[in-house]
Amino acid sequence: PLRKPADVSVIDLRAAGSGGDEADLGDGIRYISLSDFRALLAAGDPVLDARPAAEYREGHIPGAILFDYYEMGRYVPTVLPLLAPEDRIGLYCSGPLCDDAERLARHIYTFGYRHLFIFRGGIEEWTAAGLPLESGEGRIRW
Repeated sequence: PLRKPADVSVIDLRAAGSGGDEADLGDGIRYISLSDFRALLAAGDPVLDARPAAEYREGHIPGAILFDYYEMGRYVPTVLPLLAPEDRIGLYCSGPLCDDAERLARHIYTFGYRHLFIFRGGIEEWTAAGLPLESGEGRIRW
């Protein structure tokens, strides 16, 4: 049976010092650190940007796919087919005060995606660390 998005728990691995090893943690949604998020990117795992399209165009993490939480109906039929339920999927939004990546993760969890990793620091922490952004259309799918 499908679970309601609010019923899905989130585990915070940032303080636990996950060291990038999620193999024994099972299914679910997890917060991860910048270093673990960078490892996810380096491994070629898909990453979703939960921010609005205008913000995505201004600058996004290289390789991220736009999946605007507030326009979810527009992206479900075009982005979800690019992802496999067994994929490790990274998500982010603006920064630590933004809940859009977590909200998006809770929703796509209900579609059967069980390995979801939220970089809570988002664009704010990414740019503060001096890491590069891409601008423009990037991977907008609609």
